[in-house]
Amino acid sequence: MLSKRAVAWTKAQYAHGPLNPYHPTANPDGKVSFANAENWLMHEDLTQFINARSQFTEFCCSYGEGFTGTVRLRTAMAKHVNTHFKPAREIDAEQITFSAGVTELNEVCAMLTCNPNAGESVMLGKPVYGAFAKDLTMRTGVELEYVDVGDTDQFSPDCVAAYEAGFEAAKARGVDIKAIMLCNPHNPLGECYPRETLVGLMHLCAAKGMHLISDEIYALSAYNQDKPSSVQFTSVLSIDPTGIIDPAQVHVLYGMSKDFGAAGMRLGCVITQNIEFTKAVRAICRFSTPSQYSMDLAAKLLEDQDYLSGFLEKSQRRLTESRLLVEELLTKAGISFHQKGNAGFFMWLDLTAFLPLEEADGDGWAAERLLSQRFYDDGVIMAAGEAYHAPSPGKFRVVFCLEEDTIREGIRRISAVLGH
Repeated sequence: MLSKRAVAWTKAQYAHGPLNPYHPTANPDGKVSFANAENWLMHEDLTQFINARSQFTEFCCSYGEGFTGTVRLRTAMAKHVNTHFKPAREIDAEQITFSAGVTELNEVCAMLTCNPNAGESVMLGKPVYGAFAKDLTMRTGVELEYVDVGDTDQFSPDCVAAYEAGFEAAKARGVDIKAIMLCNPHNPLGECYPRETLVGLMHLCAAKGMHLISDEIYALSAYNQDKPSSVQFTSVLSIDPTGIIDPAQVHVLYGMSKDFGAAGMRLGCVITQNIEFTKAVRAICRFSTPSQYSMDLAAKLLEDQDYLSGFLEKSQRRLTESRLLVEELLTKAGISFHQKGNAGFFMWLDLTAFLPLEEADGDGWAAERLLSQRFYDDGVIMAAGEAYHAPSPGKFRVVFCLEEDTIREGIRRISAVLGH
């Protein structure tokens, strides 16, 4: 007999088993996956770096210093953050805690800010990263409060009023919002929050007694779009909290998976000036201890800032080139997309006009699911907007940092499904 929660977990989807990836010669009938946000454009460079520096000491065979990240790694990450995030107050190693990925730290943040099954909640604007729905709730007893702040204008300072209205509406229903969680740069829209919007949200969190959790895992994957509407990345750490918010209410998530193309390292960290928050994170992270081998490699990478500067510059250049290619192909195919993105690995498509509404009895979400299945059946995988709490059906997220032949084949298959 299983517990009630175990029975619920058996219904959850998870990745498992062999992949069937497309390759133009080795596997031309394989699936083109635009689903997972990984920077395949930099995997070869990273692999070369790792293979050249994969000499380990006996220390890596041990439990090491505990569950929270080695001093060496936390020191290297602090220097990296101080260099690239330009914090208003210098970050030191004791303000950083590592875990086996940011996914686990998402969950930890929910547990540390909300009591379980007590009507306490984390608030998010929609659309937003779909996996938060699992990360923040699956084991925590925490509910999520989604606020409709619009599909393309949630970066304006005007969005603060929408969050405040959402807070008050939840309060009227007996829901106590304990934190706002942001993706900055945003997933799936690929935009960065302007400084004035971040300041407005910090003021709101201070006024309402909420934590502000900023997921900044794509911080250095912002690239040049040369568009007037493009906003460059600003970390909440770079904003002096004096007169705005108690810094103990502000927490940043970062890791190796995105900017460094190192999802396989399974390394994420939380950066906070809240000593009690740090103590609690470190206590719970014993269940998600990072590998000593991963931490050794990550420290070597972060310590080599000369190499890393070139690596990041190359990554941003390749992201720009790949984004422009996909924009060109989508435009030729008559497929609309969100224009303002200049960060992250993805674009937000608008396929509303192609929804098979008649076959779904006019149900837009059912039509989106039907279209998603047709893409899959024709060999292309994309995340659908429903999973991202899109305000309306018909949106899909496409990851663009793949090899050019894979991109071209994937968009060809999308076009075929849409009848182009």
